[in-house]
Amino acid sequence: MLQYVLTESERYSVPELAQMAIEGGCLWIDLCLPELSDEEIRAVIAPDVVDMCREAGVFLTIDDRPELARDLGLHGVRLSARFFTERPSDTPLKLREELGPEAVIGVETADVTAVASLVPADVDFVTLPVAFTSDDRERFVERLRATGSQMPVVAQGDFTPGDCAMALADGCNGVAVGRTITDSPDPVEAIRETIDVIQNLG
Repeated sequence: MLQYVLTESERYSVPELAQMAIEGGCLWIDLCLPELSDEEIRAVIAPDVVDMCREAGVFLTIDDRPELARDLGLHGVRLSARFFTERPSDTPLKLREELGPEAVIGVETADVTAVASLVPADVDFVTLPVAFTSDDRERFVERLRATGSQMPVVAQGDFTPGDCAMALADGCNGVAVGRTITDSPDPVEAIRETIDVIQNLG
């Protein structure tokens, strides 16, 4: 599974990057636009990007903006560790209740023991910190599986296709890749190459 983490670019607009991701065969786009206000994001993605993804059958999530995800009808949110530090009252269970049972919720964590607390909130996947090395990822997945948990684990970083292969070999179920794709000479081809690697290892 590839999550394309779509960030702002000097070369392309957000709708252009979303269109290229879809052309490359990506089935999951995650918006990471921390520098923009909610109103600016609304202006950028609604309705064009939302409709584009809906028509193509592509998941569209956003980082750390649960209210915006709900208001715009996005598929869900990916929540960073910083989100819970800044908004300690917004627990995963509270967000599940607010977003509803259909919403996709991912939570970043470096703590294997914290995963059990995410189960009552029906969290869909955990994302590992960018700073995690291959050894870190492998240890995390091994310890998690030893508890009996089958929670999907997503590695994130500025991964090349080769890095993606390593993350999957470490036991991760998917990868979240951003700038490596956005800044490549041909984002469409970069997505295709990454998806090919993932499919060949699947």
